[in-house]
Amino acid sequence: MAKNPREAEFQHESQPESQRLAEAFRIFNQASEELSTAYTSLQGQVEALTGELAAANGALRQQYLEKAALTERLSLLLSALPAGVVVLDANGMVVQANPAAEMTLGLALAGQPWEAVARTHLSASDTPGEYTADRSKTGRRLAVTVTALDSAGGRIVLLHDITEAHRLKTQAERHERLAAMGEMAAQLAHQLRTPLAGLVSQTEL
Repeated sequence: MAKNPREAEFQHESQPESQRLAEAFRIFNQASEELSTAYTSLQGQVEALTGELAAANGALRQQYLEKAALTERLSLLLSALPAGVVVLDANGMVVQANPAAEMTLGLALAGQPWEAVARTHLSASDTPGEYTADRSKTGRRLAVTVTALDSAGGRIVLLHDITEAHRLKTQAERHERLAAMGEMAAQLAHQLRTPLAGLVSQTEL
C-alpha cells in the first residue's frame, strides 16, 4: 500500500543523522562521478578539436605559403617579361602593369582609366591591331591585344613592341618593289634591244 507524503516525510525525519549524512554523501559522490565523466569526455572532445584545429591551421598556413611563393614568382615573371602587360578591372581601370608597359607608354599606369591612356598615348596605324606609341617621343610600333581575364569583367592588355619587325617588313617590301622595278627594267631593255639592234645595223649599212 502506498505511503502518503506526510508519512514519508515523517519517516525521513525519523532517520538517524548518520543515515541522512550517508545518503547525502552517496548522492554527492554520484554527482561528482557524473561530473568527472562529463569533464573527461569534454576534455577528450577539446583535445580532438584542438588537434583538428592545429591540422587545419597547418594546412591553411601551407596554402598561404604556397600562394605567397606563387605570387612572388608571378610578380618576378611579370617584371621580367619584355612585353607590356596591363591588367584591367571590370570598370576598365588599370589595377596592375609591369615595368615594360610603363616604359613603353612612358607613364605610371596603376589607377589610370585604360581608355583615356590609349586615347592619349596610342595612335592607330593603317594595320588593324597595330598602333604607334606617342609618335612625338618614341615612335614605337605596338601590337595591342585585349583578352577577357575572368567572368567578373576584368581584361588583360598585351603590348608587343614590333618596331624592329615593322622596320624589317617595310625594308623587305621596299627591296621587293626595287627588285620588281629592276626586273621590269630588264624586260623592257630586252624588248627594246632587238629593234634597236636592227636599227643600228641599218644605220651602219
